[in-house]
Order: sequence, then structure tokens, then C-alpha cells
Amino acid sequence: MKSKKNLRFLTLGLLAVAVPAAFLGKAVASDHADTPEIAASAGTDISDVFIFPSKTNPNNVVLAMMVHPLITPAQAGSTSFDPNVLYQFKVDNNGDAVEDLVIQARFSGSGPTQKCLISGPVAPVMTGTSSTALPPLPIVGTINKAFTPRTGTTVFCGVREDPFFFDLEQFFTILPDRATPVSGVNVPVDQADVPQATSWRAPGQAVDFLSNGGYNVLAIVVEIPKADIGGASGQIGMWCTTSVPQ
Repeated sequence: MKSKKNLRFLTLGLLAVAVPAAFLGKAVASDHADTPEIAASAGTDISDVFIFPSKTNPNNVVLAMMVHPLITPAQAGSTSFDPNVLYQFKVDNNGDAVEDLVIQARFSGSGPTQKCLISGPVAPVMTGTSSTALPPLPIVGTINKAFTPRTGTTVFCGVREDPFFFDLEQFFTILPDRATPVSGVNVPVDQADVPQATSWRAPGQAVDFLSNGGYNVLAIVVEIPKADIGGASGQIGMWCTTSVPQ
């Protein structure tokens, strides 16, 4: 039987951003239950990736990965991370589009006492779509509580309000078949490509489906010194992945 640290994982989900190494701005992306397959495996579903300067320390940068979207208010107190998933921030700091460093998050147990294990930043054993779970840092956290796994690094893993603004109702009128992953109901073929609208609602008229419904996500947020992940190229690439045992 392989030890946990040697277990190989295969990537299922990915979202990426590229930003200047100075971290003077931010980049965002979003994806919620994009296919029936990913909707059925919420723990692997990456909804958003963020990177932005720390508000309290100009030498730090904040990396944030949002997963498991569409958590209802009633589910917020009991939802936790999937302990079978390896969550990773991957950083390319020399411009070759290959990860040079990774920060990994894994979870033990479930519910309000779930434990958070952080590894890195450290060079990965392998790159690409396969990954190896690396030994975690000695300080272990608990879900929904900030902790410091290493000097200079602060981590929070837990439930947060979904930060994405999205007029889902209008989206489904533009692309009717995209409602299937959320509703589970297949749109008839003769209606799938027949939009009831061709553009978004005017400013001030859009309805934020996620906020109105009180929907939440699970967030993995890491504040870390820029020097720990920056490179000499003047720019870094960062992407996040979710992987399951191969």
C-alpha cells in the first residue's frame, strides 16, 4: 500500500490567470457547474481563482481558490472539503508555462472539525496533469479558522459568500441548454439552440442569482510573501487544479 505522500493524483479541474510579478492588479475567472460531470462532483469544481495584493502588507500577495459552488444557506454550516481531492495552486515564475512551485491543500475528516493540511510553496515532484501529494507543513489548521502553517504565511479554508456576480436567468435565456447541469433536465434538441434573448440585461436591471439566493463557496485563501513565489521574468502565471487519486 502506498503511503499518502506518494499517492499520485490526476487533475480534473483547472482555472488559470497570468499577472505581473509586481501584483499591482488582479485577474479573475469563473466557472460554476459547467458540465453534468463536474456538477456531480462538487468538491472538484473550481468556480473562481483570484490573485491580488495584500491589503495589510505590501510585501505579500493573496492567492484564492473557490470550489464547491452553489452551497445554499442551509448547507453552509455542514459543508466541508472533499478529503479525496488534492487542491493545488501552481505557479510558473520563468515564463515556460510549466509549474515551478506548488502550494497544496488537503483535508482530513469532514464537517466543522475538518483538518486542513498545507504543503509548499515547493517544487513539485512531477508536472502536468499528474501530481504527487507532498508532505504537509507541521502546523495543521481547522476549517473556517485562519491559521499560520509557516512563518509569514496565513491560510483560511472554509465557507465564504460567492464573490461572483452572475445573471443566471438571463444566461439561460441566451443559451437554454446550459441549464441542464444545474436543473438536471435536458433541454429538447429543437430548443437547445433557440435563444429567447441575444444579449445581457441593461446595467441596473441585471439580477445577481448567486447573491439573491445566498449561495456560498468553499474558499482556500493563502496570503504569502511575494518573494516566496516571484520570479526574475517580471511576470508569473498561476493556475489552480483539483485532482483525485489515479
